[in-house]
Parts: sequence; C-alpha cells; structure tokens
Amino acid sequence: MTCQASVACEEAPEAGQGHELPVQLEEVGLKSRSGDLEHGGGLGIVMILAQLTYFRTLSSVNLFLALGAVIYLAINIVCTVLNSYDHDCDLKDQSCHAVTTPYVFHMLEFWATFFFNVLDVIALMYSPKQLQMIFWSPLLLKIITALMVSINLHKFEIPSHELGYVNELTVALCDLIILTSLFRGLGSGAGVLVKRQKSSLVWTIMLICFAACVAVAQLGIYKGMGWVGNGSTGEVMAHYCEFAFAIISAGITFWFTMDNKIIADTQIRSLVLTGRCNPDFCGI
Repeated sequence: MTCQASVACEEAPEAGQGHELPVQLEEVGLKSRSGDLEHGGGLGIVMILAQLTYFRTLSSVNLFLALGAVIYLAINIVCTVLNSYDHDCDLKDQSCHAVTTPYVFHMLEFWATFFFNVLDVIALMYSPKQLQMIFWSPLLLKIITALMVSINLHKFEIPSHELGYVNELTVALCDLIILTSLFRGLGSGAGVLVKRQKSSLVWTIMLICFAACVAVAQLGIYKGMGWVGNGSTGEVMAHYCEFAFAIISAGITFWFTMDNKIIADTQIRSLVLTGRCNPDFCGI
C-alpha cells in the first residue's frame, strides 16, 4: 500500500477480513445532470454528502406533507357530515338538529382550505421533480376569502364562496399538472414509458374536463338555484361538490408527496451504494 508522507496509513486488512466498502471514496465521482462524472476525490465526497443531506430533507418534509394531506382529507369528510345538518336553526330550539354554528363550520372550511394550499406550495418547493408552475395566485385568493369570513361571516359569506369556487378552476389545473407528472413516472423501460405517457395524456384530458365541470357546477349551483334571505338555496349542494373535490385534491397531493419521498429514498440508497444519483433528480 502506497502512503503519502503527510497522511498516516493503517495496515490493509488481509483477504477475507472485514467488509468491502460499496464505494471507493478515493475514486468516487458524482454524476452530474449531463450524466458525466464531474468531481473526484475529496470534492466528490463533499458533493455526495451534500446530495445525501438534500434528499434526506426532501424525504422528511414530504412525509410530513403527506400526513398533512391525510388530515385535510379527514377534515373534508367531517365537513361533508356537518353539511348534512341544518346550521341555520336556533340551537336553543329543541327541534333544531344543528351540530355546530355556521361560523364554526365556515371557519373550518375556509381555513383548512387555506392551510392545504400552503401545504401544496411547500410540496412543489420540496419536490425533486422541479415542476414549474404558478401556485401563489390560488394561495393569495384562499387567504383573502378566509380572512373575509373570519372578520364578518354575515357580510362576506357570499362573495367568499363565489371567489373560492372560481379559484378552484386554477387549483384544478395545478392538481392536473401534478397528476400528469405522476402518470409519467409510472412503469419502467422505454416501451412501457411511451405507452404510459400516451395513456396519461388521455387521462389528463378527461380529468381536466371533469375538474372544470365540477368547478363550474359549484358556482352554477350556488348562484343559480335561487336565494332565500341572504343565503343561497344551493349552498348545501355546492358544499357537497366542494368537499368531494377537496377530498380528490387531498388524495392527489398525498400521492404526489409520497412519490417524492420514494424518489428521495431511492436516490439516498443509490448515493450510498454507488456514489451516484439520477441526473433528473440531483439537486446540485
């Protein structure tokens, strides 16, 4: 074994003793986006450690985001149940079957939706797929509607619902971009991947039409079924559409975040065993 003067050397283990390291650190390199080995030696080790830290962060963050998506899904199931009760009656009346007040119901509805939009933005920021999309517009509109109903539900309930239903068209398009990326990741091999991409295009077009119809139907039901006093007679039905759409959206986000976590864990394993990561997902 050849040793440099400035480096202390230990006696090499004999054949059959110890375990062979999966990565030769002296010769390791990091695969760049172009697929070539860019760095070797000490710099390559530093780059590998940086990549490991990056993917471990992605894995941990996406796990918590997936849990948040499950919580939002559960909240919308609860809201669906609450929506079946009459919240406008007087709770002091024995014939009233309301389980909560309209204020509590709408606070749960609007603020849960806002925090879910925050979760979606974080999920896009911490995705190894580096999707390029604009998500700040729906996030801004969601916090506006949540603040309006928090300040005065009686005055701002109708415009907040109208703004929220229109905003869901944008959210639907963002969800479908995420779905497209998930469909493209299915399968392995060139032939399988091409078939998957063709089928995903059909599914994407169908889902775009479905999402657009649901979002437009919500607004149509809310605005077109008539008014009683200061409220819409179609509000309950529109809420059912809204919560069904939200449950689907939560499921898409859960799938997206878990897919991100699986990708990150796969890259960690690849870096540990081979010293390389997929150039499509390398963060450096």
